[in-house]
Amino acid sequence: MASKSTVSALQEYCAKHKIPPPIYECIDSSDGSFVCRAQVMNVESDGVGRSKRDAKHLAASNLIKKLRVSFPEIDDVRPIHQVEIPTMDMIVKLRDYCVQKQHPLPVFEIIQQGGTPDAPEFIAMCSVASIRRYGVSDKKKDAKQFAASEILSVIYEDDKPLEHEMQVASIDSKTEDIEEERYLKFKTYRELKDSCSNDDPPGVLLCDRHNYFSNFHKHLIDSAKAILNSKEYDEYDYERQAKDLLYVLKITPRITKHDSECTTEPMVHIEMNCSYDVLIANVAGKVYKSVIDYFRDMLD
Repeated sequence: MASKSTVSALQEYCAKHKIPPPIYECIDSSDGSFVCRAQVMNVESDGVGRSKRDAKHLAASNLIKKLRVSFPEIDDVRPIHQVEIPTMDMIVKLRDYCVQKQHPLPVFEIIQQGGTPDAPEFIAMCSVASIRRYGVSDKKKDAKQFAASEILSVIYEDDKPLEHEMQVASIDSKTEDIEEERYLKFKTYRELKDSCSNDDPPGVLLCDRHNYFSNFHKHLIDSAKAILNSKEYDEYDYERQAKDLLYVLKITPRITKHDSECTTEPMVHIEMNCSYDVLIANVAGKVYKSVIDYFRDMLD
């Protein structure tokens, strides 16, 4: 017999034995996850998931386990990976960890899909550099979540510092504090951007970003390179040079300033209005040079 979901198996069991169908009640949790309670007669069980659907399937799975103690004839169901679905977004967590540790960004790929219409199965592969791990689920996005969770556990163990290294005080502690502040700002920005998307896009390769800018119209690239190589601008004129550069590339920047806790200079964020998300952040005295250096690499 083809395997079926826990919700279907529980529903069929109730119909077969002429007992009231299961009752589900879902509520939001304070940490952003969902809690669902399933009840058949006087037997109850809860499930927690990142979506109401995940929580419902997990609640049904846990309820089946309870019912099997007294009613072992409940139909077999396929292994339910929802039991292990993390309540947080492991893809975002993995990307943030890779940025923090300066690892390559993770790349996700659905390498196999099968099963039946009632019980689909997807296998996702997540790779960070040469490390690969896999996730399996009845939904593509959950398969990616499992793969991200697996690979995060691997690289986290590899990155654990030795005990004596943890006791060494950094000479450049102030610099590290500034870098940490920048990382947190980037992390917050990515979370806000990702929360507006319904998909789980894979990490963007640096070569893809480079190809995007290098495929601009030739007259735009020529104008930009003329500004980059112009002797008209000196080292104190980076702001004007950067703004002229963005103007000829027809990129409209969104510039915001924020107070910094680690320096008297404000932090400046420059967000590019283009197909690829580009956000450059630095203290006011360095941010425009960062823009110029970025486009020297992208247009080379």
